[in-house]
Amino acid sequence: MHDPGKISGLQVVYLLINVVGATALVVLPGLTASIVERDAWIAPVLATLSGFYVIMVITALGRHFPDRTFVEYVEKLLGPWLGKVLAFFYVLFFLHINGVIVREFGELVAATIMPQTPQVAYACLIVLVCSYGVYHGLEVIARVMELVYPMMLTLFGLILILVSGHIELANLFPMFQHDFKTIIRATLDPAAWQSEMFILGMFLPCLARPDQARRNGMIAVAAIGSILTVNALACTAVFGVSTGRFNFPTFELVKLAGFGTFLTHLDAIWIIIWIVGIFGKVALFHYAAVMGTVQLLKLKDHRIIITPLSILLVTLSLCQFKNLTEMVAWINGPFIPYAYLLEVGIPTFLLLLAFLRGKPAFKGNPSK
Repeated sequence: MHDPGKISGLQVVYLLINVVGATALVVLPGLTASIVERDAWIAPVLATLSGFYVIMVITALGRHFPDRTFVEYVEKLLGPWLGKVLAFFYVLFFLHINGVIVREFGELVAATIMPQTPQVAYACLIVLVCSYGVYHGLEVIARVMELVYPMMLTLFGLILILVSGHIELANLFPMFQHDFKTIIRATLDPAAWQSEMFILGMFLPCLARPDQARRNGMIAVAAIGSILTVNALACTAVFGVSTGRFNFPTFELVKLAGFGTFLTHLDAIWIIIWIVGIFGKVALFHYAAVMGTVQLLKLKDHRIIITPLSILLVTLSLCQFKNLTEMVAWINGPFIPYAYLLEVGIPTFLLLLAFLRGKPAFKGNPSK
């Protein structure tokens, strides 16, 4: 099997922040605000609990099965037949979710800058670039994220400063208007997205310091939770209860950013950097699907499977939804139990099974 290289702790943090933030940053404020309006900022705060829990479970499984990915130790726990079936479903899951991510990318670009371009063009372009990254290994993807993500976070902070003139603090009040049940309902989506941290289980063996996986994962969860909370507050402070009417409220926020006549059109810069962030997320899920297939079929080289899986990924991105409305309805509905089952429920069951079978744990403190 082609050597994927080793990635540093900082690269792990950026990869995990991006795996949630690349899409959640632009989509989630509108989804949560459509349910709880001014209280939308509460949802990402509560959703961090889901992220912390998933990191705990995945790193605990990683200690029981060092040098193995999630797909590999499923067979060890469930046996060759049932284990292979479940591993196969996880490969399909990575492909399916990635198809949605690719479609989200296409819908946002179409809605903001290139409405006449067909979705197939967006899908083929992003999958082609990501396939090239996967071909060269995880280390290349991690290096791109390490280079770009600090710029993305810096630009996001600059945008918040530049839109401060549009902020009306009165739009944030009154807070806590909705009952606990409604707030929990609004939290379900961001919690499901935080659970995407589960993908760490597919590249734990690639970490230069696997004993620091839990600490780095917790940092990533806290960081993206803080970013999403600040973003929700900013969108609400600017747009008020109208935030829930936008499909991509963060992009609407970016369009307001500017200073005089010389610091304008930050939306174009944001789109460019955001596209690189999408590259990181699509590439990471594609890497998980490719490596999962390689491990399932016992192939010697992951590169021979990239092309057929890339074609399947493009097909999935185009055939799942007819339009943006259908995609948003799926994210707000079936995606939630689907994600909880495969990213939270089954890994929890596998961890309990590992404890019951008394598998030896990895020697080392994951919290260092």
